[in-house]
Amino acid sequence: MVAASAALFAVPFAAPASALTSSVACAKEGSSLKSGKAVSTFATCTPASLALGGTGVSPKTPPPGTKKGQVALVITWKGGKGTTTMAFAFAVQAKLGKCKVGTTRVFITGSVKSATGAAAKITKKGEPVSASSCVYATGPKVGQSSLEAGTKFTL
Repeated sequence: MVAASAALFAVPFAAPASALTSSVACAKEGSSLKSGKAVSTFATCTPASLALGGTGVSPKTPPPGTKKGQVALVITWKGGKGTTTMAFAFAVQAKLGKCKVGTTRVFITGSVKSATGAAAKITKKGEPVSASSCVYATGPKVGQSSLEAGTKFTL
């Protein structure tokens, strides 16, 4: 989920009634800032062919503390399964939900833009992307994030 304070992205996505549904759900996602760029790790994903998860990188990361915006993310799936590119909007929420004190709750919504390799047979262009993340917006952990308890990152 790429660091929300430092990045959490998306492109607003209004889905038509005949919209596609998400094909992948990852139970674990965590982000951190590395050289100013948000890097996310995805794990415990379904379906089984993507269970090893992958690493997501955003070509452009919003500055720490950004309340809302849009970002692109490319996940490179482990085991040579290819890539999935998505675009999504992120927005800081007023309530913490199940996030820890000291973090900010951020919702993301967007869509899959493209995929390569084996991932292209699973994630399709236009499938919705969504997640609720808990992000450190300030302090020594700035840019670190994890999924809100009881949620999944879906794409």
